Amino acid sequence: MRARHLYMANLAAVALIAGCAPDAQDVQPAVQGRAPMLSKADSADRADHACQIILRSASRQPGGNDYQTQCTGSVCNYLWKGGVELAEGVQGKVRVLYHLAGDPTWWQVDATPSSNGQPGFSLFEFGLSEHLFGPGKPTAPIVLMPYVELADGSRLFDHNRRTGDLENYVLDGSNYFGLGDGGACAPVAGRISFLSNWQQMQFGELRQGGTLVVDYMLDRLPTCRGTHNGHPAWDLVAHARFLPGGEQASGSVRVFEAPQGTPTNVASSKALAIKIPSSATAVELWFHNFTGAGSSCEAWDSNYGKNYRFDVWPPASDPRCKGLQQWSTQNSDMPYRSSPACLGYLVDPKQNYAADHCELAVTKVGDGYMGHYGIPVHWLEAEISAGPQLGQLLSAAMWVRYVDSATGAKQERVTLARQLSPGLYQTGFIYDYPGVQGSGAYHYTVDALAFFIDVKRPTGEVVRLWQSRHGANYTWKDAFTLPVTPLGIAYGNIQYANAASGIFDLKQACGK
Repeated sequence: MRARHLYMANLAAVALIAGCAPDAQDVQPAVQGRAPMLSKADSADRADHACQIILRSASRQPGGNDYQTQCTGSVCNYLWKGGVELAEGVQGKVRVLYHLAGDPTWWQVDATPSSNGQPGFSLFEFGLSEHLFGPGKPTAPIVLMPYVELADGSRLFDHNRRTGDLENYVLDGSNYFGLGDGGACAPVAGRISFLSNWQQMQFGELRQGGTLVVDYMLDRLPTCRGTHNGHPAWDLVAHARFLPGGEQASGSVRVFEAPQGTPTNVASSKALAIKIPSSATAVELWFHNFTGAGSSCEAWDSNYGKNYRFDVWPPASDPRCKGLQQWSTQNSDMPYRSSPACLGYLVDPKQNYAADHCELAVTKVGDGYMGHYGIPVHWLEAEISAGPQLGQLLSAAMWVRYVDSATGAKQERVTLARQLSPGLYQTGFIYDYPGVQGSGAYHYTVDALAFFIDVKRPTGEVVRLWQSRHGANYTWKDAFTLPVTPLGIAYGNIQYANAASGIFDLKQACGK
């Protein structure tokens, strides 16, 4: 097998973030718009809470030592770009309404179709500059709302994150004048990239009932490139077989350049989207390159006949997956990350118990900060000590209840820990992330936290043992009211809770 390396040029292409926008010269002119009338009973305006239209991103674009600007005459303002997606089957004119806070006049721009939409959605891109602010001018919050004007003239407004009918999106200093979609209306899709030097990388999860997206670098199978009368006469096809049902699907992963509509033999990769059966637990992939027009050339990429196999998870709403993520190391630029996860078992609600016999204890809690590349990230981390159990220890985890600053909604999440050493586990929760140019940004306030381990008893039943003050839970103050101990790390620091803090009450009681 040939030497392997990351094909970095492909990583941006496969990222599931719909935020690309037109060049400055393609930005649509702003015209005066009509304010949302969702509060009036006789209005044709409606709020969408079913992911039919969703703002994916809106942010200023870097340029030089500042941000890009667009000038109208002698007036130069900063340029915001972004993307709005429509669900499949929704048809209409996509527009974005906006105004500066304090200015009662609403302005609107048309969004233009793009080919970069995510599975199940069509992307529309927009740019905003007029009637905003630029270098050296006073800043003010920007209020905006995307909508689609349907064939009957009614307007459908995105309220999938700002759920109140009178709540709008706001860009201001608290979110660096940029927004991502915050994970709202995310397509149920996982992407697998087969890179040039024989690496395979997966982005996102393959879930039952979701979509598998395959990216294949054509130079993995570069031999069969026949032509007929000067036109291309070859293909490269991906094949998928889902298990255990055996359902199969296939499709081309190449597209030819065709200036003026005439195909050439210059090809590039084309993503293939495949619906995942609701009963699948795994998928096998392999690839076939062949030439027609009288040629017998063919080549296969099938992991030496074994095929490439990937697990398929239950839907995110499944009790084994809902609100669950895995804590793991990443790299020196960001030491930890969390990704969605699923348990291979279920815990009966009746099998939840207090860890009153020192089955586990929290031994370390820290408030972490890192600011590399100008992207400040904050996270809560904790270490859990668990000794020998009556049975098999399956998982250690932290439960967090938090408030989403964008919506005001309270949510819950469980983060499975990674093992540091026998009996010692580390878990965490990233609560402040500005995203990249505003895309994917979020800010959460931790409201309560608790810790648990799952143990499979010799009888086969699974029990969950909690450190939660018998259901009262812990708060941020329980960890960080007393003086902390700082630890410097690359590009940041971690503030560790005082050993006398209330969150360590079980550790102190158990002498750990």
